[in-house]
Amino acid sequence: MVKLEGGERIVHIARRHWFLFVSESGALALFALLPAALFLIPHPISVAIFAKQNIGANLLPLLVFFWSLWLMFLWALFALMWTDFYLDVWVITNHRVIDIEQAGLFNRKISSFRFDQIQDATVKISGLLATLIKFGTVELRTASNESFKFKGVADPTVLKERIMSEHHRVQSLRMKP
Repeated sequence: MVKLEGGERIVHIARRHWFLFVSESGALALFALLPAALFLIPHPISVAIFAKQNIGANLLPLLVFFWSLWLMFLWALFALMWTDFYLDVWVITNHRVIDIEQAGLFNRKISSFRFDQIQDATVKISGLLATLIKFGTVELRTASNESFKFKGVADPTVLKERIMSEHHRVQSLRMKP
């Protein structure tokens, strides 16, 4: 995944919170069941389609075909969402922070910066649900005024404290003669 430098070891790996992926997947599941609900629950459209025996019998295979296409599309979208969820990661080592951001299937951005470049670290937790299940955004600003944001990260306060403790450790090593 990431090539580490000599003497470098992984301290922490941070990912987005599982709840965000589950909520996105739940929305896909609702979209998958929506066509079935339209034809199983009696309402004017389904009654009109299946009122005549011949029309309903001839139309059913076509409806099943299009529903199958819809399910395949949603399955591909689910695979894309899983790939994005699983491959978006922050790797914190004892020397640097590595930000790996997956955008689609064939587009990956990898950024890294050393701890001595960190100027500021901010945690933002917005909303009741984010507070209760502990997810939010961690933003790090470097000496070159670059900003690195990790949105929806699990335990953002723990991640910030881990990064800042490594930052302080590196700073104290630089101060020693």
